[in-house]
Amino acid sequence: MQIAVSPVPLNSVLAASLLTVIGAACFLGTPVILAAAVGDLVLSETQVGVLGSALLSGSAISAVMSAFLVRRYRWSLLAFMALLVEASGFLAASVVDTLPAILLPIWLASFGGGALYSLAMTVLSDHPQAVRLFGFAISVQVAFQVLMLLSMPWFMVPGGLADCLYALLGLCVIGACLIHLLPAQSAGSTNLDTMSVAEVLNQPKALLCLMACLVFFISIGAVWAYLERLGTLSGFAAVQLSQVLAGGVAISILGSITAVWQGSQYGDLLPLGGASAGMLAAVVMLQVPMSMMQFFVAFAIFNFFWNYSLSYQYAAVARIDSSGRYVAATPAFHSIGGAVGPLIAAVFVTSEQLIAVNVVAGIALLISFTLFYMALSTRRHA
Repeated sequence: MQIAVSPVPLNSVLAASLLTVIGAACFLGTPVILAAAVGDLVLSETQVGVLGSALLSGSAISAVMSAFLVRRYRWSLLAFMALLVEASGFLAASVVDTLPAILLPIWLASFGGGALYSLAMTVLSDHPQAVRLFGFAISVQVAFQVLMLLSMPWFMVPGGLADCLYALLGLCVIGACLIHLLPAQSAGSTNLDTMSVAEVLNQPKALLCLMACLVFFISIGAVWAYLERLGTLSGFAAVQLSQVLAGGVAISILGSITAVWQGSQYGDLLPLGGASAGMLAAVVMLQVPMSMMQFFVAFAIFNFFWNYSLSYQYAAVARIDSSGRYVAATPAFHSIGGAVGPLIAAVFVTSEQLIAVNVVAGIALLISFTLFYMALSTRRHA
């Protein structure tokens, strides 16, 4: 079955960009949600990890499913269903007061959010200036994350977890008002039949890009999970750490803005290589002991190139696979890599020595760029 639709209009671009924020709310708000949950649910460090896993794993699964559904049904319908699941999860989680009771609702919120995020990124991938739109969407996401971090003190009080979840529920309501702005389907003619597993496996270049995205986020996950320990072992107080995190995340907006300004004038491979080199330099700097300035500069550089790279990762996948299904699956691979990174590092770290974090992150960055190079350089000569 074939349908023809017009290119993605501006109002659809803006709506999709805002929907990426709502879809990624569980991930973007993870530090705040966990901080509020520690007080209200009295969680141990192990239980914090369990809840954090629930915040991430649902989106990984739904993003994989989205790759097979995103071109089959109307986007407004898919967005509505995803928002309904996400909102229901937040609402149910707000009325429970134990860890076992909150795990399923939070997982459902993550599941719905992941589907919404994948759909919104697919909408943006259909635009001729996809790189710039990805950069714009990521900038909006980072701005939201900064606001969430700044709001953390308001939610770290008795009852703060419910208030935090109500705020995220409110975002879902706003999202419901935006879905009518989404186009019916992709630009141009689109085959609405779902891909078979054989068709998925028959695109090795796209799979290489997805594996590169996964390995890239192994580095992200390893560093992000142990940032607090890196700072603590360097002698920084909790207030100082929170200021560094907020400042580093704020600076990362410049990375996505740079991608918006630069666009595709240098292709995808060169920016990806530059980002990997910059992040490697930051990883080398993040070694205990270090000064507060060294910690801040390293974290800011790491975040800058992380967000700069994301736009080109999505663009690389979109250029290789015009169907958009692999773009929809990209967040799933990011989520899986982000969850695996801390687990790999945890095998080797000790309470006093975290050099394994740097080693895991550095190796992952090198492997990730190698995979991108194999996919993109081959494509140029195909």
